[in-house]
Amino acid sequence: MEPGRDCEVRPETGAASARLTLSQIELIERVGWLINLRWLAFAGVTATILIARAAFISFLPWGKLLIAALAMPTYNVVCHVVWRRADRADAEHVRRTSAILANFQISCDLLVLGALIHFSGGIENLFGFYFVFHMVIASILLSKRAAYAQASLALAIFVSIALGEYHGWLPHYNSPVGVEIPGLHESATAVFAAIWVMTTSLYVTVYFATSIAARLRQREDEVMTLSRELKQAADRLQIAYDKLAEIERAKSVYARKVAHELRSPLAAIESLLRVVADGLRGDVPEPVHNTISRARVRTHELLALVHDLLALAAAKEAPRSAEWVTCDLRGLMDGVTGLIAAQATARGITIKSDIAPDLPCVRGDPEQLEEVLTNLVSNAVRYSHDGGVVEVRLAPCEESIQIEVADSGIGISDEHQARIFEEFFRSSDAREFTSEGTGLGLSIVKTIVDSHGGTITFESRKGEATRFVVSLHSGREQRAES
Repeated sequence: MEPGRDCEVRPETGAASARLTLSQIELIERVGWLINLRWLAFAGVTATILIARAAFISFLPWGKLLIAALAMPTYNVVCHVVWRRADRADAEHVRRTSAILANFQISCDLLVLGALIHFSGGIENLFGFYFVFHMVIASILLSKRAAYAQASLALAIFVSIALGEYHGWLPHYNSPVGVEIPGLHESATAVFAAIWVMTTSLYVTVYFATSIAARLRQREDEVMTLSRELKQAADRLQIAYDKLAEIERAKSVYARKVAHELRSPLAAIESLLRVVADGLRGDVPEPVHNTISRARVRTHELLALVHDLLALAAAKEAPRSAEWVTCDLRGLMDGVTGLIAAQATARGITIKSDIAPDLPCVRGDPEQLEEVLTNLVSNAVRYSHDGGVVEVRLAPCEESIQIEVADSGIGISDEHQARIFEEFFRSSDAREFTSEGTGLGLSIVKTIVDSHGGTITFESRKGEATRFVVSLHSGREQRAES
């Protein structure tokens, strides 16, 4: 496995690779990294030997040093071939091969390092502590037992060199340090000190490195477990959400069908009652007229409810933004205030409009935007006191258009403000003030505004004015989604 192919644990064996732990995946990734790194190490060692040969007057066996260095690319080629073949196998085979290769590579590196140290001065060679680098790598990639085994192998190599040269079993080659301080390899104190320092360095390094690696692996396993649990929970939530969305769509379709079925007969009933109540079929007794008038009021309320149910269903099934058109809010607001003017005049309520002359257009569904304006203005008139004032203001604000509708009505108490956008909710104050209203108007407004990517806020206090503010993106900035 080559660098840049991290975690690419056999695309053809994804199911098997899913069973590998993070530490195993890390090992698989780093085996290929070690192989590539060894080419650089070989170049560095060779360059160091050649530079040292040119820089120091010493009788080191330069040929033997170069032969030892050449052992690195030799076994690295073998590792590369084995790894490439394992790369095409299943994940379990790759895991076993990577563990064997990692141990083999580190062991070979230690042997080569030992040979280089021996041929360049033994304990006089300051590069002996390069064994520690391999201990860090072994502690991170291998198991704790394997890491300690590699530490023991490194120590055995170093001790063999130190004692071998001390007792004369191995020839000694003077390094530049040995030239300056001769006889170190023959000093029992120096040999013991070198072996003791190397022993403690190797095992202490492995102890700390394996301890830290174990804690990190434990945390990684915990994170992996938590990630799986979160994914499972997210999948369950998505399924539940999809079911709820399907139920909501079914409910909306059902409400829409029922409303459609009710609208025509209710309209016919109201028309017939109006004919009788208006005396078009002859005079009727006063008690009968009163009864018919009350029936007309109830029928009108039912028609209003049917209208709001259809409007709410249409808002929830709003067309995509790609189907929006450019809408002139000025024209829509003029039409709305014109329709509601008679109702306001009957109660002595004044509707004041303040529409900016440079008001830009917006993109949206014109019928639904008209529904927003109608509900806001009609609500303001409905809940205003007789003789009051309803203020309507449309103005650009940065990249949006603000629609403000303020009344001089009964206000909304603090305990009811959190629920005013709920379907069918009417506060006790609203019900006491007037029987008109279905409790769906503000819910319709909120649904439409949300579907158009806008916001709606309000300010109100019980017994005082209420002010709604709708913000919609202006047509100059907003682009339809494809």
